[in-house]
Amino acid sequence: MRKLMFAALLPVTIASVAQAQSGPAEVRRAIAGMNVAASRLDADAFMTSYWNSPSLVITFDGEVTRGWQNILAAQRGWWSDKRSGIRFTEAREPEVVSQGRDIITTIQWMNVADPKSASPSKLVITSVWRKRAEGWRIVLAHESLVPPSP
Repeated sequence: MRKLMFAALLPVTIASVAQAQSGPAEVRRAIAGMNVAASRLDADAFMTSYWNSPSLVITFDGEVTRGWQNILAAQRGWWSDKRSGIRFTEAREPEVVSQGRDIITTIQWMNVADPKSASPSKLVITSVWRKRAEGWRIVLAHESLVPPSP
């Protein structure tokens, strides 16, 4: 009987492990896509990894913006000048930590090069991702911009 119970539980356990391992990989792919969108200053493509909900919250340098539509509008404004020369690059590999079956947290370190500044700013982004029917989406994010030293 024990062998039968073990045999019945094994596929569920293997599926759970596979799902837990695929979450971080899926989030890493989403982050890579976001980085490509950021390099093009494409707000619409960038926002596809965010939860399309009025409950989405982002804090950027102490300013809180709520709701996917409001955040998209702000992002479009920030990136409206496609010829600004602003460039985003990863300063190091993102940290991706599974917090359970349907929650992942990430920390990203980005360099933000602006032609108006001699050295790049640093951007630190902490995000909470949740597994949703449409895939992994950011449900909460905090971004801090550290300006270059004078």
